[in-house]
Amino acid sequence: MKRENFALHAASKLGILLAVLLILAPKTAPALEFLSFGTGSPAGTYYFLGAGFASIINNNVPGVRVAAESTAASTENARLLIRGEMELGLACMGTLKDLKDQGMDVDKVRLIAVGHTSDTHWIVRKDSPIQSIKDFKGKVIGVGPAGSATLNIWSKKHLKTGWDLSFDDFSPKYISFSEVTRGIRDNTIDAGIIAAGAPLASVMELARDIPIRLIEIEPEALERLRAVHSNVVPLIIPAGTYNGIDKDVHTYCLPQMWICRADLSEDLVYQIIKAVYENEEEKNAIHPLAKMYTIENAFRGTPGVPVDFHPGAIKYYKEKGIWDKRAQYYE
Repeated sequence: MKRENFALHAASKLGILLAVLLILAPKTAPALEFLSFGTGSPAGTYYFLGAGFASIINNNVPGVRVAAESTAASTENARLLIRGEMELGLACMGTLKDLKDQGMDVDKVRLIAVGHTSDTHWIVRKDSPIQSIKDFKGKVIGVGPAGSATLNIWSKKHLKTGWDLSFDDFSPKYISFSEVTRGIRDNTIDAGIIAAGAPLASVMELARDIPIRLIEIEPEALERLRAVHSNVVPLIIPAGTYNGIDKDVHTYCLPQMWICRADLSEDLVYQIIKAVYENEEEKNAIHPLAKMYTIENAFRGTPGVPVDFHPGAIKYYKEKGIWDKRAQYYE
C-alpha cells in the first residue's frame, strides 16, 4: 500500500513538473513566408522601388519577409513569376502581351497596380556626331540586357517602328544600365539606352563626370511609335534635370506594372498593397517616382494588359471605393 502511495505521489509530482515545463517552454514562432521581389539593374529605378517596397512590407506585414532581387528587369521578372520562381515583380507594360504572343501562360500572373513610368534616355557624349537615332547606323549601341523590356521593346520594336532600324544596322551591346553609363564614360560605346524614371542617379553621376547629351525624339518618329504602340506616352525631361542638359528634352515613356503570382493568397496581397499605399510618407521617400504609386494611377493602360488584377488588390481598391470607378483612370 505504501509502495502504491509512493508511486501515485511520484506520478503526481512528475505531472506537475511536466505542466510547469510546458508553460515555461518558449513558444514556437510562426513560420515566416519568404517572397522574392524582382527588380532590375542597381542603376535603375526598378531596384530602388522594389527594395523600398520590400522594406515597407517587411516592417508592416507580420510573418512575411520580402527580398528585392536584382534581375534583368521586365521580361525576366515576368518569366520567373510564370515559372513560379518569384512572387512579386515590376515589369513594363507590353511585356505580358509579348510573352503571351510567344505562347507563355501569362494567366499565372496577376496585376497589383500600375505606377511609375520608365522614361526613355538615349545617351551620347556631348561631342558625339550622333544627333538623331537614325544616326545609329554603323555605330556601337548599348541596347539593354537580355531578358529586359529595354531590349525587347525599346531597342527592338521601337527602333524598327520609329526609325526602321534593325540590329543589322549597327553593333548591339547587350549591357545593363550601369554598363551603359560606364561605356559612355569610357568611350567604348557610341550611344546607349537607359529606360527608367528620371531623375536617374546613375545618369546624374555620369553627367557630372563628362559632358553628355540626351537624344531628342522627333515628332514624326513619336507619331509612328504611338500609331503602333498605344502605351507610348510623350514626355519632356526638363532642362536642368542633369548637369549640362540646359534645354527641355522631348522623349517618351511607358507605364510600369507591379505584378505578382496568381496563386498568392488574397489576404497576403491585400496586406502587401495596403502596407505600401498606406505608409505614404515612407513610400514617397524611396524615390521621386514612388509618388506615382497612387490608387488613381493604378489602372492606367490596364485594358491592354492580358491578365486580371489579383483578388487581393481588387479587395483593397473596393475598400477604397475606386474599383467601380477605375474606367475614369485608364488614361
